[in-house]
Amino acid sequence: MVGRHQRVDAYSMATLTFVFDPFCPRSATVAPHVLDLWRERSDEVTFTAAHAGTAVSRFGLGPDSERSARAFCALRAVKPELEVPIAVALHQQSLSRRGLTELALRFGADPARVFAALDADAARAELARGRTLQLGPGPALLFEHDSIVSSLLAGMYVTR
Repeated sequence: MVGRHQRVDAYSMATLTFVFDPFCPRSATVAPHVLDLWRERSDEVTFTAAHAGTAVSRFGLGPDSERSARAFCALRAVKPELEVPIAVALHQQSLSRRGLTELALRFGADPARVFAALDADAARAELARGRTLQLGPGPALLFEHDSIVSSLLAGMYVTR
């Protein structure tokens, strides 16, 4: 609890959530900017990412979304501190076994641990979570502070 005369740093209590879809061109366009923001502000703001899947998966036609979500969840389970860079990398990487191995190695993770962490139930839960946070088609950047969630323009860039 913060006392009446204590200084509060608003950024230290804030969370930015990148709601992404690695198959969406708008998400791929915004992802590098979110990564820049993460690099500049990750010591001041908590960052998370949520995989929202693709438009076709909402109609039950997108197995690639589940594969991508499984890869995201497995990599995040092994390297949780790199959640945002992992989300960004999924926009650029094919999701074959080789692609997942390359991602694991890029993030300093043991590929065997990543493959062991692949979980279809976790992927489905992640897609459901992402879809509840998604505000429409394409990516979102959500700012949460004191249980209030605001949407920031995905292309918006915060400078010092």
